[in-house]
Amino acid sequence: MEFKDLVRDRRSCRAFESSPVPDEQVAAILEAGQWAPSPLNLQPWEFIVVTDPVVKTQIREAAEDARQGVIDGGGPGWAGKYAMTFIEDAPVLIVVAFNPAKGGLGDFFNQRQGAMQAASACVQNMMLAAADMGFATLWFTFFDPVKLAGALKIPENLDVAAVIPVGKPAGSTDAPPRKALKVYRDYYGNTN
Repeated sequence: MEFKDLVRDRRSCRAFESSPVPDEQVAAILEAGQWAPSPLNLQPWEFIVVTDPVVKTQIREAAEDARQGVIDGGGPGWAGKYAMTFIEDAPVLIVVAFNPAKGGLGDFFNQRQGAMQAASACVQNMMLAAADMGFATLWFTFFDPVKLAGALKIPENLDVAAVIPVGKPAGSTDAPPRKALKVYRDYYGNTN
């Protein structure tokens, strides 16, 4: 598939078939993440591949706790209708953890997001690789990262960037509309 088509055809999926994702394809998805750019090539990411139904349930419960926190905190009403069952339905979940201390030299000049930016590039690479193989994914962040880290025994020095459900999509999803580009020349606000 051509890259421009891959980028446009990739969809966020919340309904998965039960067919398994072969280990070789999971390994290829992880390798795509490994090739993401990172400050000073520190590669701050680590992965947890989850297939155990008990662990999937713990992740779903962490997501439901986050949803309840949004509801209790007066967040948007649609959050209460957000189903989390797809977390257990997806054949594989890939949890992307990262070390915020591996962000390059940004601490010297007030740019402390290097490790998160690298982890984000890693997630994007994996999602595009999965789409190229015919799998659907979701960049899932609807969880309290501290609670999720505790449930998955992730060390305190690591943060969680995402949970990526991977599997064959159950049905199709239309592309959401895109907003008009906001592009300026030379400085913010200059449209000439």
